[in-house]
Amino acid sequence: MAAEDFVLRSTFGDGGEFPLDNRGNEDNVSPSLSWSGAPKNTESFVLIVDSESPNSSKKTRRVHWSIYDIPKEVNELREELSGAGSSDVGRLGMKEDAGQAPVVVDPMGSIDGWVDPEVQAMQNMIHGALDASFEDRNRAKEGSTSFGGTYYRGPSKKGSVCSFKLYALSARLELPRAAKKEEIVAALKGKVLGKATLSATVS
Repeated sequence: MAAEDFVLRSTFGDGGEFPLDNRGNEDNVSPSLSWSGAPKNTESFVLIVDSESPNSSKKTRRVHWSIYDIPKEVNELREELSGAGSSDVGRLGMKEDAGQAPVVVDPMGSIDGWVDPEVQAMQNMIHGALDASFEDRNRAKEGSTSFGGTYYRGPSKKGSVCSFKLYALSARLELPRAAKKEEIVAALKGKVLGKATLSATVS
């Protein structure tokens, strides 16, 4: 895939109106995002969401959300993944059943080496759902926002243009949790294979 084929999408469309549900003064939950056409040899993704107020005397950008070390297998972020004081970012890329409450299997299912076929099937299902590659160090992480904490915080000021920047990288950043935007941007150097963008305005 060529870098120009790398496309980021959302329900609001590029240049559209920022959805009410995703604004900081409304439901304040992260929007649905998806992408396609990532460059060959992509190993991870980084997302940075920031905005600039049109009436601000200082042209500084407010960071609403950032995620790094997104697994290369991931190509979408569901709505409400982060925000309103909670986040499910650490499960990105895990198999569907992983991360849920563990299933308790009757210990009497195995006696003297004999295993009940139904119990064995249950155990196989559980083991199949848990991906050994998802040690804590391999999980996606959220960076610090301009509002304190790491959860998504949507824009709310009218006229603000919110930008979504998704980077396809040749390696993971391996930064600790809650890294600042400046640290994330510095760590991108020499790793960017492609970039896809979206923007929306709070009206």
